Amino acid sequence: MTISIKFYTKPKCSLCDEVRILLNQLRKRYPLDVEEVNILDDPILYERYKYEIPVLLSPNLFHLQGKIDRKTLKEKLDRIIINTDSPLTPPSPHQREGE
Repeated sequence: MTISIKFYTKPKCSLCDEVRILLNQLRKRYPLDVEEVNILDDPILYERYKYEIPVLLSPNLFHLQGKIDRKTLKEKLDRIIINTDSPLTPPSPHQREGE
């Protein structure tokens, strides 16, 4: 099972840069398929998300925006994996963050 996420962002967004790093780290633990979408490329998306970015959207699963922290995102991903009866298991709480 792959978790599809749309990552709405724009250039020169420090919060977006932080989320990009977080997603790259979490890809080592979770089966993520992240589509990065620059809101400046679409006037409709720009109007919708210009005050909310970064935005992570996984249809019917979660919607996070603004300051997105590691703990909250990991909880959402763990819940998805547990609720889909996936053979994947969430990381042990005893594992260190960087593993």
